[in-house]
Amino acid sequence: MVFKTLLIILVTSTVALAGAKTIGGKKDYTRQQKIQRGDIIKPKLTTCRLKKIIQSKAGDKACIYEGGNKTFELLFEDNCPKQFKCNYQPNSKEPNIDNVMESLNSIGKK
Repeated sequence: MVFKTLLIILVTSTVALAGAKTIGGKKDYTRQQKIQRGDIIKPKLTTCRLKKIIQSKAGDKACIYEGGNKTFELLFEDNCPKQFKCNYQPNSKEPNIDNVMESLNSIGKK
């Protein structure tokens, strides 16, 4: 009888202590953990270098950049940086400069 009660006390105490001790809600995953799990898709970047600078009649500058595998990017800035990191989009079309300049010039006429 004593042996049975000791066995019951021993078994119930280990079951009671075996659970995880959590206080409050679970913490969210970090950004790196989400990337490794596939929850966040990290964008591929490439270095885009300055190819052309075109100025409209209104004074706006259009900067065209080219990156790896013919990745093209178009920015409108006063000071065009020599290079920057842009999204990798292989075999994209080069921006049509004539259409861009016509739209900039038409805005300046109004």
